[in-house]
Amino acid sequence: MKLNYQVIIVVSLSLLVLSLNSCSDDALGGMQSDIPERHDLACMLVDGVWKIVDADDITRTEVIVARGDTVVWQAPEDRDIYFQFMDQELTGTFTEELLKGESLTLVIGNDADEGDHPYAVFVHGARAYAAGESPPRMIIR
Repeated sequence: MKLNYQVIIVVSLSLLVLSLNSCSDDALGGMQSDIPERHDLACMLVDGVWKIVDADDITRTEVIVARGDTVVWQAPEDRDIYFQFMDQELTGTFTEELLKGESLTLVIGNDADEGDHPYAVFVHGARAYAAGESPPRMIIR
């Protein structure tokens, strides 16, 4: 009889764990994953226009991030670039300089507002602003 109670307890706990793991975000009140993501972006010349693009897919210019995510920008090998963020809450800074071939890593702030966040990237030497989504922008979900 003792063995039967143990089996019932183990099965009950297993079902509880399975049900918790299978709940969708909506079922849990819209909670999002707490695991930050990394977004790799590059500044490059695409069809004669400087753009901020996904480092793995130059056709993707829209960046959708969450608070706590890491964004990494890569400068071209032959150009310095300068950033201007309109809201310090977004990345913790207003301006950043990125030298030829280097990368800049910033974390999306926990106090950043949801929505659309345009920013400017000036490509030194080309005397041009990068287009991206014209201007580049991040969307916080």
